[in-house]
Amino acid sequence: MPVTRLDRKTSFAQAASASEDRQEQSLLEVIPCLCIVFDREDGRTLMSNTAFRAEFPQLAEVPGRAAFEAFFEAVGEQNRAYYTPHNRRWYRLERRELMLQVPAEALFITNMSECVESLRRHRQQHEQLLSTSRMMSVGEMATTLAHELNQPLGAAINYLSGCEQLAAQTTAPERMLQGIRLAKRQTERAAEIIGSIREFVRSREPHRQNLDVRQLVRGVTELLRLEAEQYQVSMVRRLPDELPPIFADRVMIEQVLLNLVKNAIEAMRDTPPARRLITLSARLDYDGMVELRVADQGCGIDEEGMRKLFTPMFTTKPDGLGIGLAICRSIIEYHEGRLFAEPNPDGGCALVFTVPPGVAA
Repeated sequence: MPVTRLDRKTSFAQAASASEDRQEQSLLEVIPCLCIVFDREDGRTLMSNTAFRAEFPQLAEVPGRAAFEAFFEAVGEQNRAYYTPHNRRWYRLERRELMLQVPAEALFITNMSECVESLRRHRQQHEQLLSTSRMMSVGEMATTLAHELNQPLGAAINYLSGCEQLAAQTTAPERMLQGIRLAKRQTERAAEIIGSIREFVRSREPHRQNLDVRQLVRGVTELLRLEAEQYQVSMVRRLPDELPPIFADRVMIEQVLLNLVKNAIEAMRDTPPARRLITLSARLDYDGMVELRVADQGCGIDEEGMRKLFTPMFTTKPDGLGIGLAICRSIIEYHEGRLFAEPNPDGGCALVFTVPPGVAA
């Protein structure tokens, strides 16, 4: 069958078109970034370079622009920054119009994950630097306060000792003598706490010993009994008799317990008085550590608060400093334990910490 002039023109046109496609594909291959080209009118995929197909093998045969864009999550200004959950990478997309055989749109894709992660690390380091600077300032203030308070506390203890002796030699009422003794005990305790803070800030070795958990918890609840009664809060101790002693610094662990119980009391200000209950319990966990739990029935803590609860300078109190729980966590970590929070099944929140059991004598 003879080849007509029309057939020859068609063959030349097809050859020219194929040649143009090869040239366009060759140009696409030398582009240093990922690239894909769509038909501007119907959105179908026209071509993509090897780098694009290697980065996104699952998109090599996508039918068009709509399916491609559904693969990315647009974040950032003017939808130019994109995140792909499947490989957890960040990309920058640049759109350019092209005039090929048909009107086309090219998407040039740059992997910017390293840049984003670098910025994120820089931000975290900056926040840690600020936090460390604040904690250093708090440490300096604590050292100064401890030094300045030692003298008046010592004087107060001497005055109370003198009052105790005078009251014992006279016919003073027994309740007055009891009040003087209680005031003296609290002043001595304040001096012990100040000394412990100085030791802790100076990073000296605290005095660790075997401690009876029941006696420890009983002492803390007795110290806070008047405050609990003032806020109509009941405190219940659930401590098994077979609980082993713990190996810890007494003043430090007492300070942690005091802080947790005081926080629990404050968390129940808006709770009806009949439901204001703090439960202090203890048990041996699966790792052989002694676990102490302070559970309240207060307002609870939301998910965001749970994440930031032990972050220095974070507080949910209107007048809080945000350092109490951070210091408590440092104390517990020094004792090779953990401090964490979890929701209380009866409502409110439970603060839990673990400490190692006592050592054999």
